[in-house]
Amino acid sequence: MSSASSLDSFDNFTSTFTKTFSHQPCIVIGVTQSNLPPSPWSGKDNLNAQLCCQPFFDPDSNGGRYEIAFYDNGYAYYETLEGSSLQGRLERMNPQMEFRDLRKVLEKMKQIFEQSVTKKADNQISVQLINDDLLLVDIKGLINGSILFKYMFKCLRREGEFYETNYVRQIVYCLAERKSRELELIKLIQAKDKELDDYRSQGTCQLQRAWLATQPFEKEEFDKSTSRQVQQRHDDVLMHTLDLAFDREGQQLIEECLLRNEYLKRSKSSKVSSNSSGSSTKKNASPQKRALVKTNSGSSQSLNDDAVATERRRHEELEKQLKLAKERDEQIAKKKKKKFV
Repeated sequence: MSSASSLDSFDNFTSTFTKTFSHQPCIVIGVTQSNLPPSPWSGKDNLNAQLCCQPFFDPDSNGGRYEIAFYDNGYAYYETLEGSSLQGRLERMNPQMEFRDLRKVLEKMKQIFEQSVTKKADNQISVQLINDDLLLVDIKGLINGSILFKYMFKCLRREGEFYETNYVRQIVYCLAERKSRELELIKLIQAKDKELDDYRSQGTCQLQRAWLATQPFEKEEFDKSTSRQVQQRHDDVLMHTLDLAFDREGQQLIEECLLRNEYLKRSKSSKVSSNSSGSSTKKNASPQKRALVKTNSGSSQSLNDDAVATERRRHEELEKQLKLAKERDEQIAKKKKKKFV
């Protein structure tokens, strides 16, 4: 399959594939209050002010539902709620409101999370670790600019496998994809250098502004120069670790990796099913084939028996004729014998 057709197939797959919680990339949310221990990922100026969250809102299942996880210091806290249970908690938290359309409610929750960093005043999130197993997350936002909306997520701690399967996997995917794109970018830059060299060698390219001149790209020199700048970059990474890891581009890369992984699994599954179907067809055809062979064998045997019987009759006829001829010759010979006097 060509790369173009493979890309088309992947695009078709993503346009029809129904995503679940496991395909939702993490986001960084702003936290106004928290009793969580300081996280090394939040940066020097953002201690306890940021938290990594994986929110999945599905308005079309069971009258509306959500799955959500919060990740902190090697732990995952998770909750899922739907239908009447979700409706009941909404009404208890907001007795002055009537919730007829959970789709709009879920959209509002999503908006609060997404705007908690850029519009903190209107979208507030507080986090309270009650004990080792329970994390309460309160969110507040304004509806129509004046009506206060509140909700509380009651998340239970999940074991390490959940943390690795969702959070760690996303980080690894993002790192791998960024590295792959970096290598592709280096190849592109080197190809451009060769193109410019060719122009210069033919005298068809003259740089009018000398200060725009650049040296040919060398990977080793690039690594050395960036290593000399490592302190400044290291400070930036420490100050904005989560922001850099899960920015908008990072989320897109993660989502694409998760979907491509799903696409590859489906492709392999389809091939296996196709091969199994082919094997099954062959197996199903085998008895028919054996029956056909058996039938052919029986027909051949029948023909052989007829031929043997015919051949036997022919031999018997020949033997009979030979016997008669012998008897006739003996009689003739007897007549020719002279009598002894």
